[in-house]
Amino acid sequence: MKIIKKDLRHNKLVVKPETEDDLWLLEKIIQPGDSVSGKTVRSIVVERGDKREKVKKKIFAKIAVEKVEFTDGILRAGGKIVEASEGVPHAHHSFEIEVGGLVTIEKDWHKYHLDQLATAQKRQPKILICVLDDESADFATLTNRLSHDASIRGITGKSLGEQDKSPYYREVIRYLKEALKRGAEKIIIAGPGFTKDNIMKLVKSEKELSGKVFTDSLAHTGRTGVQEVLKRGIVDKILKDSRISDETRLVEKIFEELGKEGNVAYGREEVKKAVEMGAVETLLISDTMVRDNEEVMKKAEQMGALVKIISTEHESGKRLLSMGGFAAFLRYKIN
Repeated sequence: MKIIKKDLRHNKLVVKPETEDDLWLLEKIIQPGDSVSGKTVRSIVVERGDKREKVKKKIFAKIAVEKVEFTDGILRAGGKIVEASEGVPHAHHSFEIEVGGLVTIEKDWHKYHLDQLATAQKRQPKILICVLDDESADFATLTNRLSHDASIRGITGKSLGEQDKSPYYREVIRYLKEALKRGAEKIIIAGPGFTKDNIMKLVKSEKELSGKVFTDSLAHTGRTGVQEVLKRGIVDKILKDSRISDETRLVEKIFEELGKEGNVAYGREEVKKAVEMGAVETLLISDTMVRDNEEVMKKAEQMGALVKIISTEHESGKRLLSMGGFAAFLRYKIN
């Protein structure tokens, strides 16, 4: 994400999304009631002699946002046109924001919004996570979000210890090399047992994989194993600043403190009460809860709390959502 112009005095930011992750983030930031403006394509009625016909034309438009959705790599902000270089004002329009395009966003900016944009400005290397044993290999890609990509079946059943595993290993190596071609910069191979070690022996003989692969031992495989990778901290050894790793640690710490009756609160009403008392040190809120609870977040910032928006795209984020989407570390215990 590039911030082209910042004018917080007039509540304006001009941004240029550089990846689909940036569009995904803007979907969370742009809210109904905000304004979005820039170049957009719109059908305009033109007169050609006695005929009137519609033609698609690139114009400048500003809309008052009513809804936002991100699908198929395009972010669409729909709403009523409040200003346009051509065409009918006050008509509805779907403003498409694409990778590489400039867009001006006008809204009541808060620190948690600016923190998200600041994080997005730091280019996040693409990391491929491969969690495997002899029976299966699961692959996930970590950028500013986590996506589960593919699974490869290994050897199962009674023949587990007898069959030649080399075709399975070669298939895993082939996937790793293809991932590099698709933009992966680092690879983590992890899992229980000796399979990861056998794969690493093959990795060392592949020149293009040299220096890009890290390994770790796990207790689990599958999606549970991917989440274990995030919790164990190997990502942070590769990247000093990993948003998802940080979010995972925060949520896990909440559950740890709950287990020993520490200074934490969870659930919307309990956290809201703590915010109003000024007892919240750090507020965690699920990304799906943001739009309906901005007043709580604003109040928390006013009371000196740090606000962290937690993605529901990873397992710890889903755990937070399952407990109401709200949790907080407190400065002191409240009744």
